[in-house]
Amino acid sequence: MKEQKKRNRWFVLCGVMLCNQFIAAQNIEKLYVAMPDVLNPTLSKQNRLELVEYYKSGHGDSIANRFGKSAHLLTLDSLNSFVQVKNTSSSSFAMKVLRLDDNKPVLGVIRTVCAPVCQSVIEFYDTTWKPMPLQFILPKAIEWVNKTKVDSTDLDMHWVESVLRNSFVSLSFDSVTGAIIAKNNSTDFMSDEDRKLIAPLLDDKAIRFELQNNRWQRKP
Repeated sequence: MKEQKKRNRWFVLCGVMLCNQFIAAQNIEKLYVAMPDVLNPTLSKQNRLELVEYYKSGHGDSIANRFGKSAHLLTLDSLNSFVQVKNTSSSSFAMKVLRLDDNKPVLGVIRTVCAPVCQSVIEFYDTTWKPMPLQFILPKAIEWVNKTKVDSTDLDMHWVESVLRNSFVSLSFDSVTGAIIAKNNSTDFMSDEDRKLIAPLLDDKAIRFELQNNRWQRKP
């Protein structure tokens, strides 16, 4: 009898998990397809629907965008409510469902353009695609400078700051936790001469931000 009860509980648990996964899949797909075209102008609503349906049916992960170029669905993670799309050869789109402290869902959208240096913008919306005031401050290139390394050279810190005045930072989501990962691409914009001097002074590690108390907190 006890074994039978255990099996019953196991089946119920599996059923709940599968149901939650199905609901999540439906939500992330519907949210992506229903997104206002202005947030992803290279793909129309019909384009997005076709892209998702082709991907799910196993008939391919790409379609032609509005400009006749290929767009690729890179990730459709229903369990973690995450979508990632290569809109064009030089632009990408990522969407992740996040949760505030009260468990209220928030849609995070990252759009990245590499022309040629990669730069991202990030915005947040509710589930009806109304903007939400969940502020994220994009880190500056200077935040990657290791001052100890600068002190070991004869370079002037003011000069280093002037070279890094133009920041090019790309963002991505941790598909599971929803953390934001920031990568510094600013050396790609420099002359070869400046890059040789500046690159050794920068930490290679990406900067990680996590949503805590409804605020984006930088983590070590």
